[in-house]
Amino acid sequence: MNNTEAKFILQACRPDGQDAADSRFAEAFAQAKQDPVLGEWLARERDFDATVAAKLRAVQPPAGLRAAILAGARMSRPQPWWHRPRVFALAASVVLVCGLAATWAYRSPAGDGEQLALGAMAEMSSPQHHPVVLGGLGSLRELLASTSIRLAGGVPLEFAQLKDDGCRSLNIAGHDVLEVCFERGGNGFHLYVARGVDFPLKDTPGTPMFREQGRLASVSWRDRQHTYVLVTDGGTDSLRQVF
Repeated sequence: MNNTEAKFILQACRPDGQDAADSRFAEAFAQAKQDPVLGEWLARERDFDATVAAKLRAVQPPAGLRAAILAGARMSRPQPWWHRPRVFALAASVVLVCGLAATWAYRSPAGDGEQLALGAMAEMSSPQHHPVVLGGLGSLRELLASTSIRLAGGVPLEFAQLKDDGCRSLNIAGHDVLEVCFERGGNGFHLYVARGVDFPLKDTPGTPMFREQGRLASVSWRDRQHTYVLVTDGGTDSLRQVF
């Protein structure tokens, strides 16, 4: 089980901890204990779930709502539509749903850099991963392959132009991500590019974050416009030589 699969399972856990002993979650919980990054993510998820649960418990119906509904139910004559019990119940439901939607939107309108890195590495491990080599990206690919270029100094590309050139496109956490493949020093590299607004990183621009997962290693960073993840099966040392 990788982190992406574990996250999918752990997102179904109830926030009160009553699923901790459920065998269906055992492997995912074990993965969270072994992987510090996944463990931190799970802690943040639990904090958020606890916050939402507390907000829901704090929701109080309008004063007199119960009495008004019961009184309306006892009335035999036709009532205006806004006095009907179903309308009161529907209104209360709408208020509750809107509150949840607002909280969810505040929580994560976009993905994060960790999602992008884990999604890119999971996609690389997938049997469906088949990079497309495009002639239109020849000059960019040559630049990336040059041993005199360090990617930390900036990558001269535009997301929209890459997409127009037919660069391989995939979807991670509901956002468009583009892939550019190149070779350097005998190692193959896969550069995943996303809009910065779709996958913001907490660190300052240019600050790298290295990860290892199975045979794959990755480094993620951002500039003012884009968030990047560079993935290889050549190990972290090969990433440091490129970044």
